[in-house]
Formats: sequence, structure tokens, C-alpha cells
Amino acid sequence: MYFKILAVYLLVPILVIVLIALVAGCFGIKKKESIKGDVFEYFKQDWNAEPETADEAPFFQRFFDMFVQSYEYEKYKESANKSKYYFYKLLVLLIILCIPFLVLLLITEKEWILNDNEWNEVYLYTVILVPMVFAYLVNKYIKIKKYHETWYRHLKNRHHMEWRMVLFIKDYELRKKDTEPKETDRSTESLKIGFINDICEYWKAETAEISVSSAAKEENIFEDIAGLFGK
Repeated sequence: MYFKILAVYLLVPILVIVLIALVAGCFGIKKKESIKGDVFEYFKQDWNAEPETADEAPFFQRFFDMFVQSYEYEKYKESANKSKYYFYKLLVLLIILCIPFLVLLLITEKEWILNDNEWNEVYLYTVILVPMVFAYLVNKYIKIKKYHETWYRHLKNRHHMEWRMVLFIKDYELRKKDTEPKETDRSTESLKIGFINDICEYWKAETAEISVSSAAKEENIFEDIAGLFGK
């Protein structure tokens, strides 16, 4: 008896989600290999290609180590928040999908679940209301933790850092090929200083943006309920 309830209440919705994922995968675009890892390795190779003077080495090396650590952190936080966001959204979907199956089970099999004198419409409302409240609380938790916003912020940061690495690689390789005008200062030191200045300016602007976007925003309950079915 209880196994049947568990099967209907849990296993069927899980199978529905798996089926949705399989169908989406069949019609999805085949993933391509990313070149972002190659860009990072290429950047490290160019940055460390030429020996630095004793005065330059500590400063450039310390910034380079800090940049590498920051880039790895951005990738980690992007991946972690993306996984948590999808996990909790799938949990909300699973809870909502459980409701019609459990309602159907209680309507059709109520004689062996509850005695006839115990049955009334309150039970039917309860199996709808309780999962919906739980789904609402999970969705509210997602908004409080800001998984989607954090995921997007670290994704944007990673893209900017990768774009700046590509720009450094381009300038460095063009300098090696001697294709830049002679009056242009394209020494390795100049390229590194330009890279450091750009990254620092971006981090400064990003910090200011986080401070503004972190201002408290009061949301009403209808927006929260609508969020059960959207972002």
C-alpha cells in the first residue's frame, strides 16, 4: 500500500522529468568543444614567455598569480551556482508534478487509504496546498540565495576576463610578428601594465555594480508565486 503511494507520489514525477530531459536532449544542439581552456593556457604561455627583470618579476608575478586564482574562482562560482539553481528549480518542478498524481490517487483509491467516515474535501485541499507551500518556500529560498543572479554575474566576469586574455594574446603575437607601427609602445612590460590596468578598472566597476544591485527589493507574494513557473 505504502509502496504504491510512494511510487505514484515520487517515481512517476521523476520519470516525467527524465522524459522531458531526454526529449529536450534529442532536439537540442550538439555541444561543441569550448576553446576557453586553450585561451587560458595560451595566455599563461605568452605572459611567462619572456624573462623579466628583477624589479618587474615580483610585481607581475604576484598579479598574475592573483589573476589566475580569481579566474578559477569565477569558473567555480559560475558552475556551482548554475548547478544549485537548476537543482532547486527541478525540485520545485518535481513537487508541482507530484500534486496531480497524488490527487488522482486519493480520489480513485481513497477507500484503502482512508476510512469512508474519515474522508472529506479537506484531505484533497491538503495534498494540493502543502506541496504548493513547500514549492513556494523552495522558490523563495532560491531568490534569497540569488543563485541565478550570482551565476550570471560570475559568467559575465569570466567572459570579460577571457576577452581581455584574448586581447593580450593578440597584441603580444602581433608584436612578435613586428606588425605594429614603430612608434607604438608594444613592449611586454607595456602590454602587461595595460592588461593589469584594464582588469583593475573592471573589478572596480563590478564592485560598484554589485553594491547598487544588492539594494533591498521588496517583492509581493504574487511575484513569488509567478516565480514558481519562471526564473
